[in-house]
Amino acid sequence: MPSEKKPKPEADDLPSPEQFCLAVPLYDPYRFDYESSGGFFSIEHFKGTLDFFCPECGSHSVFRLAREAKYQDTSHARNHIFSLPFVCSRDGSHRADFIFRAHKGVIQKIGQSPSLADIATPDLKKYRPVLGQERHRELVRGVGLATHGVGVGAFVYLRRVFEWLIDQARLAASAEPDWSDDAYIRARMEERITLLANYLPDFLVKNRGLYGILSVGVHTLTEKQCLDAFPAVKLAIELTLDDLLKAHERNEKLKAAAKALEALKGTVGKPEA
Repeated sequence: MPSEKKPKPEADDLPSPEQFCLAVPLYDPYRFDYESSGGFFSIEHFKGTLDFFCPECGSHSVFRLAREAKYQDTSHARNHIFSLPFVCSRDGSHRADFIFRAHKGVIQKIGQSPSLADIATPDLKKYRPVLGQERHRELVRGVGLATHGVGVGAFVYLRRVFEWLIDQARLAASAEPDWSDDAYIRARMEERITLLANYLPDFLVKNRGLYGILSVGVHTLTEKQCLDAFPAVKLAIELTLDDLLKAHERNEKLKAAAKALEALKGTVGKPEA
């Protein structure tokens, strides 16, 4: 009696070529069906552009495909190693290369330059005035770990940043005469955020369950589950920081305007009656 064939594993939902290049960590495996019109072929024959931070320009740029996929190994019909070379539209000498391997129904990104960290972390510099040097460093570390496939560690750093944001709001609220530290200490995190609603961005207050997600990630989720959830959690942190940065920049403008107007008093005469 012939042996019964094992059922073929279902194909994964592959990231888009843009996501695969700019967001998926190295060596994350994705299954695909060779008989499908999609699979790794959508990446292999990608003709679009990529928009990301160019480390050599020091700013965002659009990268266009320099040429079609270049193959490094075609020794076996089902063992494809190919690279996608891109050049910066600002300066053609600035390159970006992404290397993929498709083998036995699994595709992985096995190399890239510039690295995911090089692409992702420069955008975080704008938050330094809000976070300060130490917390900014923790945010960068969290993003850097995620780009290298370390999901739980990335969650640890994002949770530290989150806790610091809450603590800063508590310090501001504690100056109010009716503030109760005892009530705050007894409260759970989501309740603390409600108590601090007047001192926190609306987005964070409305999405106060974020801390629970971070804590579950640190204590319960697998590396892969944390990595899958990381983009959404990072975006929520960034939206919170965007609100704080906007308030910070407005306060700085108000201070500068007040200082400038004060200086004018000594140089502009009083209007005639």
